[in-house]
Amino acid sequence: MSTTIRDDRPVGHDVPAARAPRLRHVPGDGSWWWSPECWALFGFDEGDVVLTTEVVLAHVAPGDRDRWWATFTGATEHPVQTRFRLRDAHGEVHQVVAVCRRAADGTLEADLVDVTRLVAAEGSRLATTQIAASAASRATIEQAKGLLAATFGVSPETGFALLREASMRSNVSLRTIAEGIVRHVVDRRVRVESLAAGLEPFLLGVGPDDVLDDDRRGGV
Repeated sequence: MSTTIRDDRPVGHDVPAARAPRLRHVPGDGSWWWSPECWALFGFDEGDVVLTTEVVLAHVAPGDRDRWWATFTGATEHPVQTRFRLRDAHGEVHQVVAVCRRAADGTLEADLVDVTRLVAAEGSRLATTQIAASAASRATIEQAKGLLAATFGVSPETGFALLREASMRSNVSLRTIAEGIVRHVVDRRVRVESLAAGLEPFLLGVGPDDVLDDDRRGGV
């Protein structure tokens, strides 16, 4: 027993009808066929336009067109994959993965998968990660800038200038140098008496032991 896919080509009973957008091209006569899902992906109602190579390629982003066409027309019986941007009839851009293959009779076929939402989600995740990393980097640099200002008795701006000059001379990133400075000072745990005495009036009698004791009590 067999079932029939949308274009009336019989397939085995154990092969379901194609649901993903599919297009088919016959190089010999230049004809095209789109599944209903493919018409929808391109932004058309079925039969809205006459399918030609020019129409198909017009909807592929210029920067992706040559690569997509070379992959599609160069396909063999072994499926190959490519990705391209598709602009539909409404002007909306889709990120599409195409799995291309050549049938025994020379017909070219491609199943299309719209991965626009996945690409957007991944882009958002990467942007969030980069923003977080940038914020962490700025915080570390600010800490190092303050430490240098206190150590050398200069302004925070001069402290940053010291960092920048060290970065240029050593060809090491600002963040790496800043991390080293902060880590060095924190790990030493040395009290600078002259600086501590000058800051105590601003702290109203609060010292490190008070903060540590409060942390041990869970902030209560």
